[in-house]
Amino acid sequence: MPRTIVKTRAIVLRTMRMGETSSLVTLYAQEYGKLKAMARGARKPKSRFGAALGLMTEVQAVCYVKETRDLQTLSECALLKPAPDLSQSLERLSFGSAACELVDRLTIEGEGNSRLYQCLAGVLHGLAEVEPEQVESLFWYFQLRAAAALGYRPELRQCITCQRELVGPSSWFSAALGGGLCAACGPGNGVRLAQHSLRFLADLQGLRTYSKEALPQAPSQRGEIRMALRSFLEYHGGEHSRLKSLDFLDGLNKAALPV
Repeated sequence: MPRTIVKTRAIVLRTMRMGETSSLVTLYAQEYGKLKAMARGARKPKSRFGAALGLMTEVQAVCYVKETRDLQTLSECALLKPAPDLSQSLERLSFGSAACELVDRLTIEGEGNSRLYQCLAGVLHGLAEVEPEQVESLFWYFQLRAAAALGYRPELRQCITCQRELVGPSSWFSAALGGGLCAACGPGNGVRLAQHSLRFLADLQGLRTYSKEALPQAPSQRGEIRMALRSFLEYHGGEHSRLKSLDFLDGLNKAALPV
């Protein structure tokens, strides 16, 4: 089968060393979805790829694609937008890495999703702009938008079993059933969430687009929200969707706790 030349806008999700001078690059392309390609000579001092293959960069890539192969060939790669400056904090950098990891782990090669591409591009540059107290809220917003783009948007305002409005001091959340459960339907079917946590997620999900003015700061009690969103995405993505970047951030947070 002949090779097809593909020219597309893409975001670099991951790079790995291959041999002495080459790199294995995972791209998320605007029209074609995830692509894995070999960039030959990418690590040479005078490589034609230059700085275009850094994590989180947005590029114009040219690939030789053959459907019968899992690994394609990256021919050209021009830098369109440099990686966002997330050096302000390890938290911002970890969430940026986690966003790329999430897209890498929850998608398969060759299935384009322009909504997901826009979500990823938006969160990466948003992480460099928002206030410190908004950083995790933005990542949660991305997780909810990514879930919707992939076809499994959770229901957060009505009980997914009886369709009653979720009210009262607490509700439940079931990754398997796809959202919130009322006090009558929830016990035994999910994890318990304070009502203000579920309402916070519902309000985030309702934002049409991210902006510093509209994005709320993350609440002080964040553990149950993190657990609910991670369990939801891991349920849909399987055991391999656990994000190492978030595990790393959890380790830093635990180390910072007073003894």
